[in-house]
Amino acid sequence: MINFRKLFVLPKEEDEEFTFQEIEEGIYFRGHNLWLLVISMGIACVGLNINSSAAVIGAMLISPLMGPIVGMAFGLSTGNRRLIRLGIINWVLMIVVAICSSALYFFVSPFHSETSQLESFKTATIFDCFLALLGGLAWFLGIVRKEAVKVIAGVAVSTACIPPLCTAGFGIANGNWEYFWGGFYFYLINCFFIGVGTWILSIFLGYQRYYRIKDKSHNRKISGFISLISIVILFPSILLTKKKWEKERLKERAENYIKNIKESHSELAIISYEVFKENDQDFLKITLLNDSVTISKKRLDAHNEMVKDIHLIWQYSPGVKSTENPEMQKLQSQITALKEEIDRIKSQNKVK
Repeated sequence: MINFRKLFVLPKEEDEEFTFQEIEEGIYFRGHNLWLLVISMGIACVGLNINSSAAVIGAMLISPLMGPIVGMAFGLSTGNRRLIRLGIINWVLMIVVAICSSALYFFVSPFHSETSQLESFKTATIFDCFLALLGGLAWFLGIVRKEAVKVIAGVAVSTACIPPLCTAGFGIANGNWEYFWGGFYFYLINCFFIGVGTWILSIFLGYQRYYRIKDKSHNRKISGFISLISIVILFPSILLTKKKWEKERLKERAENYIKNIKESHSELAIISYEVFKENDQDFLKITLLNDSVTISKKRLDAHNEMVKDIHLIWQYSPGVKSTENPEMQKLQSQITALKEEIDRIKSQNKVK
């Protein structure tokens, strides 16, 4: 018979005092932690700058930024004010050093383009909050185990503490405050919910009983405070999630519409399209190749009737009749010849 209690129990593989020492050591911004932060910042900045996901992941794996967060949360659950104070001081120090060093790198870097890696760390959604909470739970479980390297490495990648700070540094260096506030908010929600996960598990696993007598009224006050802060922090992420969902939905509708046009009117050469919002209205700009095919107003109106919730903007590509762009002229002539050949084959098949 299966003993469900043993199946779901979380035994401590380390002595409580050893766990405390391990958490305290991870708080300090000195020695190994200092050099690991410097190295991980350099790797992350280069990875974000050249759009290398492998470099960004490598920086996450060696970053020590989660140590002070876990220390603060553990100190809060066990009533250790010294641990809380050390955690706050070292956490703020790490943030200042990380943002200043990343801003300095992006200031001297010759590349200032907004890569997709930078884009991905400027907008935090509610899903990132859940990831951070689960990461905090997994991190503390990893600490109380004897072999925690794999768990902690996985949490470091999933919660991504260092790339958002580098994104904030990029925003400072380039005067782009959308990137600064977006990256910094991303980092803050990661820190907060990692701490919440640590706080929950440290109480659940009985560390509070080990360090002090359980105080239910104190726990209720802390729980209420954490709940209030959670709501405040979650609110912007909910708005950002809604905005991102609307953007993805608009993009999907636009892609389906373009697909229908290509299937219904294969003679139209659509070379590009752009979907965007302006004054709370959705727009789809479609660019056609400027060749012999001309779209009548009647056909355009028919297309516009197909999608009533998106405003369509039709335009031709810039004229190329001059000799300034001979490659484009050659491409257009090849497309025209190909269309003529297709029409000829179709007419021959009809005769047969």
